[in-house]
Amino acid sequence: MKPAAETDCDADGEPASPLVRDFALELARAHELARGDADRERHTLSLMALERERLVDAHYSGASLGARIAALRAPARVRDMIRFAFQWAAREEQMHAVLVRGVLLGQRGLRLAIATISRHFAGLVAGWSSAVLTHASWRRAPLAKTLAWVVGKLGMIAGKVPRAARSTLAHQAFDEFCRFQIEAERTAEMAWSTLEALGGEHAATYARIAAEERRHRKIFGLLAASFHGDALDDDTTAESLEGSLAAIDRAFVPSSTHRVGRGGRVIVRAFADASAEQRLDDALVATDLLDEVAAVLPPGGTVAIKTTFMMAYDRRDRSPVVDPALIDALAGLLRARGAGDVVVLEAQNQYDQFFGGRGVVEVARYMGFDAPSYRVADATADQVPLAAERGHGQSTISREWVAADVRIAFGKMRTHPSWLAHLCLGTLESLGGRVDRMLFADRLADLGTGAMIMLDGWPCHLAILDATSAVPDGLTGVLGCRDPISPGRLYAATDPLALDLVAARHMGLVTFPRDVPIAMARDWFGDPTPRIVVDGPDTPIVGLRSPHRNDWTIFLSALAYPVYAYSSRRGALWVPRMDPAAFPHLGPEGRACWLARRLLRATFGFGRPA
Repeated sequence: MKPAAETDCDADGEPASPLVRDFALELARAHELARGDADRERHTLSLMALERERLVDAHYSGASLGARIAALRAPARVRDMIRFAFQWAAREEQMHAVLVRGVLLGQRGLRLAIATISRHFAGLVAGWSSAVLTHASWRRAPLAKTLAWVVGKLGMIAGKVPRAARSTLAHQAFDEFCRFQIEAERTAEMAWSTLEALGGEHAATYARIAAEERRHRKIFGLLAASFHGDALDDDTTAESLEGSLAAIDRAFVPSSTHRVGRGGRVIVRAFADASAEQRLDDALVATDLLDEVAAVLPPGGTVAIKTTFMMAYDRRDRSPVVDPALIDALAGLLRARGAGDVVVLEAQNQYDQFFGGRGVVEVARYMGFDAPSYRVADATADQVPLAAERGHGQSTISREWVAADVRIAFGKMRTHPSWLAHLCLGTLESLGGRVDRMLFADRLADLGTGAMIMLDGWPCHLAILDATSAVPDGLTGVLGCRDPISPGRLYAATDPLALDLVAARHMGLVTFPRDVPIAMARDWFGDPTPRIVVDGPDTPIVGLRSPHRNDWTIFLSALAYPVYAYSSRRGALWVPRMDPAAFPHLGPEGRACWLARRLLRATFGFGRPA
């Protein structure tokens, strides 16, 4: 393979910019230092790619760029399209970074792990500082600008900022910023193409990533040509820009046809006291919502219901579990409308690494999911290859979910330490590979990203949320709750994102960290908020304790995922007190583990039945 540094032209035959030539020399140096060791060269390039992907992810998704887009002299629709395009580009860069970080940490070398984590955080800091320096003004953000200037100078001293890029660390017009990003994306494409050429297990994935970087370059080329400074070109309209973006990649334009993100009715029904049948009848039948869904169900067809009960640990605490009576009632309604087979899907989780009796069918029987109106199936045990058009890291999906004529997400309202709320979108997270393979430091994709990949190709036709009784709240509600609340509400919609947004707002949650499924879905499919119509009570849930109810819980919430991913012994410490008769320990608990588990349960109040 001819080293990239030996040519003065880029991959398209155009004269290479100084930034591209400098990066080609860096690739050549990495090749020489490897001395023919492909693994060593692969590690070096992967670390370079990780730092760069974290940098642009932080830059594209940062508040400074968002404020800059809002100030562009262009129609609101154009600004919305540009904002969505940057959000999606940031999502793809984030997926690239998570994947290559997981590959590096999977090598299990201490020096490589330290280098990986340091490059990860260096990229985040550099991304923030470059965004502030490029987009913020001294008048509007003097403190942030000063700190970013210091970071930028330190980066120059450390040799982290190429000479060709130093002139960009100042306020730029929007078209100038886009032109620089064309060259930056070109260097990313070079890195991933070189990794592909080195071969190995992930070569095909690196080729896909290189193609995505090429599309990012085309997006920036289009935006640079559409603007003069910060003003939209007179010859560019919202319609022409949308058509050009879609011609490059439909993912950069919000879809008006996908089932997720289109909005519509969100049914909310409140009950003081009613049977499961009455609750579902009022929410689904009386509003014609079930008939709307059943219209796509052929006679004798199959319905797959993805629900949640595998966080159960003791039948005395029903807070982590959907009410089995609601599942039975829904299956009865579906059979009355011609369904020949109703399958209830759940999946294994990390608990089966530490306790026996944790098979899906065993836990279902223990918690009372054993009605004759449906059958229970393990989504983890019956996976088929997943050929996703968008996203990385999720390679399989439940066969039952894919084959079903109608797909339903039936979630349980629960608070979550890092996601804040675990609702219908979160319920779909375990339809692919094992959940614990997408939780810890060596994961190849985030759990929420995996759910988006599956939802993109195989969306649900109906979403239902159980908030009737035993709703766990507080910081660690998803793990179980000693004193759950009973809101007496049931939610239903054909758009799961619209449902989750309404339910979260009723929980007092409006803004979310960007790694939360609700935030991911808005970037992936578009924000349905302007098109949502709430049918029923649109009021807060009284008495619910939010994970963001004060500064202390906000601080703990921010720490929750890093602590769990990096220092929980792969989930071993954060487990509830299992019913020993149903779920015995698989091995000795160990004194340190015994003490840590009890300390965490006592401190955060989870996993102990009242």
